[in-house]
Amino acid sequence: MSLRRPRFDEENAVEAINISPLIDVIFILLIFFIVTMSFADGAAMKLEVPKAASAVRSEASAVTLVLDEDSSVFLDGVRYGVSSLQAPLKEKLANTGKIVIRCDSRANVKGLVEIMDCAKLCGAREIYVGVDKKK
Repeated sequence: MSLRRPRFDEENAVEAINISPLIDVIFILLIFFIVTMSFADGAAMKLEVPKAASAVRSEASAVTLVLDEDSSVFLDGVRYGVSSLQAPLKEKLANTGKIVIRCDSRANVKGLVEIMDCAKLCGAREIYVGVDKKK
């Protein structure tokens, strides 16, 4: 049994550096930041959404429409008119029959009713109006 320390030559010194622990640490940090990252939700637009005490969180599978104060309709960030909304909305509602309409509190009720009618004609089985929880 030899108790002498192994001697590394100059050539072997470079080969002795093991970077796999460094890669492991970087990979763990990457996973940590991905898991803790908050994803952007559909509330990126500046809306003054009505508040309700009975508000509950909607399902992630529901299609989200946004109606702003000047009655502009947005689906996936793209602006549509009520007449041009039918084709893309039918395509989105093919997977799920649920739709959430996030409506500005200053928006016209007529615009909300038109969007609800359009959604029903496009195959929506469940229509919800998005609100914020009262504190």
